[in-house]
Amino acid sequence: MPIVNNRWRLLSLALIASAASAAPLRIGVADTDAPPIAILSGDGNAITGGLTRDLGGLLAEELGLKPQFVILARKRVEPAIEDGKVDLICNANPDWYSNSARLGWSHEIYPLTERVLSLKGMPPVRQFDDLAGKRIGTQHGYHYPELEYLWTSNRSSRETEARFDLLFKSLEKRLSDVAIVTEFIYVWWARGHAQEASAFKLHPLVVSSQPTMCALSPKSPIKLDQLNRAVDRLHKNGKLKAMLTHYQAQE
Repeated sequence: MPIVNNRWRLLSLALIASAASAAPLRIGVADTDAPPIAILSGDGNAITGGLTRDLGGLLAEELGLKPQFVILARKRVEPAIEDGKVDLICNANPDWYSNSARLGWSHEIYPLTERVLSLKGMPPVRQFDDLAGKRIGTQHGYHYPELEYLWTSNRSSRETEARFDLLFKSLEKRLSDVAIVTEFIYVWWARGHAQEASAFKLHPLVVSSQPTMCALSPKSPIKLDQLNRAVDRLHKNGKLKAMLTHYQAQE
């Protein structure tokens, strides 16, 4: 009888381990995430492409799990990750979360950078002082602390547009001399608007760069050291770099 009981015990443990290994990696995606961070289906209920899906697939593969993407209303993002409704939310930074101290944070994955864009023909912009005397196109609601000294001293002017795509129109109509753009978003736009984009150039100056990470739920079965080992492997094996080439400007 003890032998039979041991066999059942071993079988039960094997089944539990198998079920655990089959559990998906639940990755939260805010319904306000714009391309190319996330490309959502027409009804907004599924992710069909974008950086979050590509990164989630790589992380799940490294962890030996299947990715499951969960679309979240923006106001539900913070409670969902804290309460364990999802395991991870990537393209994140502790400074953007009011509950960051209660979450785990992975090693840095990639930076979000802002660059200077202009029509072709302008000399390279390599430092902030090169923007003196320029009309600088910016997006409404965004903050640019690195450029404030130029505006407060009247060494340049700020031209604000309501939407990202209007920055390009302003350059084309010469209502602004340069525009500040998020590199990922510009590259994605340029690939879909090749003819229009051929008139523009990105400059060497990086206006801002913020590290992004994955937030880990305190209730996830995934441990922070597991996640960090997966992130480190993706850096070392080149898979992360190869994936990011689809979203970064190729100089």
